[in-house]
Amino acid sequence: MRSDVPSKGLEWTNLILGAGLACGAIMFVGLPTAAWSAGIVGALIVCSSAVALYRYGDWAEWSNLTLGCWALVAPFLLGFGSAQGPMWTHVLIGICVATFAALQLAASRRARAPSNTN
Repeated sequence: MRSDVPSKGLEWTNLILGAGLACGAIMFVGLPTAAWSAGIVGALIVCSSAVALYRYGDWAEWSNLTLGCWALVAPFLLGFGSAQGPMWTHVLIGICVATFAALQLAASRRARAPSNTN
């Protein structure tokens, strides 16, 4: 585990996206499944990103990648895909979180790769 984050900007962005999803749970009070999904997944994204900012590890990015993918498919698996607001909120934030986590993982791997300069 290292303390240097490949891109703190992307990590902060994921933290803000997670907070937005968690706060979005208030708007979905009429759909309890969507509200619980948004609240729990958003809070987990915030926690994972906050820990990664404090003490970076690939596990945090794998967690965010998994959580982003879950947010992407949750509306369809949990049955609130017909509700446009909650569905699009989950899908768009899920895509962004998963993409930023994948970019962080790629940057981390590049930083660890030995350079072949002769």
